[in-house]
Formats: sequence, structure tokens, C-alpha cells
Amino acid sequence: MDSIKAFFRVIYHNKQAFTGMIILAFFLILAIFGPLVIPLDLSTDFLNRYQWPSFRHPLGTDYVGNDLLQQIVHGSRSVLFIGLLASFFTVILGFALGALAGFAGGFTDKIISLVIQILISLPVFPIQLIIAVVFPVRNVIMLAVVLAILSWAWLARNVRSAILSLKQREFVLVCRIMGLSKFHIIFKEILPNVTSYLASTFVLNTNSAIATSVGLMLLGMAPYDPTHWSIMLSNASTQANSGMNTAGIFNMMVPTAAFILLQMSLVFFANGLDDALNPRLRTTNKVRK
Repeated sequence: MDSIKAFFRVIYHNKQAFTGMIILAFFLILAIFGPLVIPLDLSTDFLNRYQWPSFRHPLGTDYVGNDLLQQIVHGSRSVLFIGLLASFFTVILGFALGALAGFAGGFTDKIISLVIQILISLPVFPIQLIIAVVFPVRNVIMLAVVLAILSWAWLARNVRSAILSLKQREFVLVCRIMGLSKFHIIFKEILPNVTSYLASTFVLNTNSAIATSVGLMLLGMAPYDPTHWSIMLSNASTQANSGMNTAGIFNMMVPTAAFILLQMSLVFFANGLDDALNPRLRTTNKVRK
């Protein structure tokens, strides 16, 4: 309980992280409970197309008269789920391979490090696009795998460096002398020391996964979801011609604002996670103050 209080105390005093946490919490609540409260009606209603915000349509309507608020609410679930799932796969892969390379050493380290260097030097998005073409993405899980499969290299390299440093520390040497398993040393002794870094990386990877998923979906390489914010943007530009049609300006503005707010909240929140989860940083900050 004290650690939870300390976490929120640090986040609260970091105004940027606190703002990001509030906005992110809003989107999470919206994604979880919003579709249960606000029903979705995608039936065509040309008489009410291009409506500006009103009591009946708080965010206006699109080029076929569909309520934009309903689409934002229902689309938030798929946007966040794709980003969180892809980031989860990325962190699992990055930590597992980085820890294996750093702790095992030798030939294993050389092979994993070589793969890491290759992936870091490659342009990720074009290759993800090629993978999506060769292996058609039929569901959200496949999309998350495509997003994660080339995104773990930077995390693995940093985890490997941390493991190389930590495994020379006294507490790890004591564990080895005691004959404790590598599994125990990695997950019980080393993992707690990199938790704060993994948490902030998870949040930032969620941000990049969302951005990449938008690109794949706009190019038609991801499962079609009519309420996904990227589909709303695509329809706004192609069907409503919102760039030139001032009547449909909210078609473009609403999903764009939603993306900006969500990605801003993830970046802001990630900036304060390391301070909040790392006791040594909290102590250092107190000393500085």
C-alpha cells in the first residue's frame, strides 16, 4: 500500500506525467465502458450528414450521417487493444531475448546480438508492410504480432546491457554461489531492477504500435474495423473530402484530435513512470530537492 501511495505521489508532483495519466485513464475507461453505455448505429442518414456539434450529436456527424462520438467511443477499444497487445508482445520478446543474451553470454549472446544489430539497421515499417502482404493479417492478434516482430530489438539491446551490468553485482554472485537457478536469478533478482524501464518502454511502444497500426490500416493491410479512428480518417479524406469540404471538417478533426490526445497522454505518462517506479531515482530526487 505504501509503494502504491509513493507511486501516485511521484506522478502527482510530475505535472506532465499526471496530465498524461488522467487523459490515458479517460481513454481506458472510454474503451472499457463506453461501448456499453453508448450504442453504435451505422445506418445511413443522409438528412443529418455533416451536422456540427449539438446536444443530439456532441461531436457532429460524418458524410453519411453517422454520429462521430459513437464511432470514437467504439473505435477507442480497438485502437487501444491493438497498441497494448502489440506492446505486450514487444516487451516479452525484448526482455526474454535481451536477458538470455546478457546472462548466457558466449555463442548465444553473439547470435542474438547479431539479430539485434540487423533489426536495428532495417527500416521497420516497410518490412512490416511486406509481412502483412505475404502473410495476410486476418485478426487483431496477427496484427499485434506483425507490429511486435520487428520492434523488440532496441529493448533487447538495452536489457542485455543492463543484464551484463547487473550480473556482476554482489547479490547476483551470491545467488550463483548458493546454486540458485538462472530462472530465479533473472526473474526474482534482476527483473525488479529493470521493471521501471520495462514499464516506460511498454507505454512508449504502445504509442508507436498505435501509429504503425494506423499506417497499415490506411493501406488496407489490417483487419477492417469501420469505427477504428484510422478508418474514420480515411473516410474523411476520401469519401467526405474533408480537406476541401468545410462542411465535413469535423470528420477529419475529431479522429485527429483523438489520436493526438491519446499519443500525447502516453508520452507524458511514460516520462514520469521511471521516477515513480524506481526507488533509487525517487531518493535521488529527494536529495536534490
